[in-house]
Amino acid sequence: MKNLYLGIVLILTIFCTDAKADHPEHDEVKKMRADTHAPYSIMTDHYHKKNEIMLSYRWMSMQMDGYISGSSDASYTDARTKQSGGNYMVVPQEMDMDMSMFGAMYALNDDITFAIMTSYIENEMKMKRHSDGSIKTMRSSGIGDTKLNVLTRLYESGDIKIHTTTGLSLPTGSISEKDTMFSGSKGTLGYGMQLGSGTYDILSSTTYFHTNSNYSFGVQISGVKRIGENSKEYALGDILQSNIWGAIPFNENQTSISVGSEFKFQEKIDGSHKDISSIMSFAQDKEASGYKRIDLSLGINHVFHNLRNLRFAFEYIKPVYNDVNHVQLETDFEIVLGIQYNL
Repeated sequence: MKNLYLGIVLILTIFCTDAKADHPEHDEVKKMRADTHAPYSIMTDHYHKKNEIMLSYRWMSMQMDGYISGSSDASYTDARTKQSGGNYMVVPQEMDMDMSMFGAMYALNDDITFAIMTSYIENEMKMKRHSDGSIKTMRSSGIGDTKLNVLTRLYESGDIKIHTTTGLSLPTGSISEKDTMFSGSKGTLGYGMQLGSGTYDILSSTTYFHTNSNYSFGVQISGVKRIGENSKEYALGDILQSNIWGAIPFNENQTSISVGSEFKFQEKIDGSHKDISSIMSFAQDKEASGYKRIDLSLGINHVFHNLRNLRFAFEYIKPVYNDVNHVQLETDFEIVLGIQYNL
């Protein structure tokens, strides 16, 4: 919970600082709208005008605890039971994932915008050995995959904007993460503790955005397609995702509140990690992968009065429906904090 407290302190500090700032350019800045971007968890939601450059930073924290099987709560006994029969020796209890994402966008012209994003990931998973009840925390950290995208404006007229995104995810994240197991020797961590996909992945999306004087809303359909298997002889499941959101600006359009919903479907892992010789828990079991999930979110965007090109964003995301294969840890919530700066 330490990261949650730090996030709350950051939010209060930012708004208090801006509230006390002088606004010599207030008449000009008040024309800007905080809701011209989607909630911050949604990637490639906007394009830029010719020669514009934007830098961004996102911090995302996800916490998982408890068990789910299908769409129902599951017990500790369920979490120990293999789908093929028998029991796992080790049971995951909870997992925390923190990710820092660094991005940049550059508009070649009014129709084409290039985007790049990389990340640094920190994972922790608390495990319990059933035989003696001992607890151990497994960790992994490092650079994630790098995503390159091209955003193409299809239509822009009045209040409506439509664009598509085509991209490629480069396998810069490790899929060889290990940690010391209960036996005292190093072992390969489960799929969710690895830092990347290990494959070249095709990225695509289409985004519709509508703005009028009182509110804005948008829809995005996106997907991830894995190309072949990685060097460890498996491939993460393909992803199909849809997002819808609406936002209302206030505070002279400098602040907006958004509500949104996301549907995400990820297929089961194809193949299996060749370095996992003995499946000790469902975290290492490919059968315990893939899901359908619906999230609801509440977000805030804020444009600084005294720093014209700086935008701050916060989003809280809560799953309301989850349907998983076999047994998995249940996502409790996600938090996204970030800033964007237009040069």
